[in-house]
Amino acid sequence: MTNEIDTTHRVEAKQAIAPHLKLLAATAERGTSRKKAAAGLMLLWLSDDVMGVANAKLREHGITENKLDVLILFSLAERGLLDVGPLTPSVIADYFGVTRSSATGLLDWLEARALLAREHRKDDRRSLELALTDEGRMLLNQALPTFWRACAHLTRELSEEDCQALEAILSKVWHGIK
Repeated sequence: MTNEIDTTHRVEAKQAIAPHLKLLAATAERGTSRKKAAAGLMLLWLSDDVMGVANAKLREHGITENKLDVLILFSLAERGLLDVGPLTPSVIADYFGVTRSSATGLLDWLEARALLAREHRKDDRRSLELALTDEGRMLLNQALPTFWRACAHLTRELSEEDCQALEAILSKVWHGIK
């Protein structure tokens, strides 16, 4: 039964990507790996779908995955699980690979909802830094179980061995991007 399901999934994926592969063959530069470009396209499509699933699950908490990621970063730093120094917009932008203005927009949104607050730095009272508020911690405590369920939901079709293989492959992709 599992092999039938795997075969069905592969056929569906091949049908979905077939027109794009024809376009790829007609428009890609010489030397572009068709296999790698096709796999990269599937990864791009999947990333959009993954965000959609995560955001749909988090909607009940009034937050999106990218905003929750910022709160998670603050929580990790607060718990001493991640040493990134003061969490400034520049540090956050670099950490997530976004522009400083995008990071500032996320931080402003979180601050406007009292999930983060600006505080004077302990080592330099002239400088401000952002910190999680009690409301931010409460939202994290409520949203994280939903988030982890959403993460598990994404791989529900995979066996434990498939998950290990996927993790290894995604680690290589991540390393190539970073």
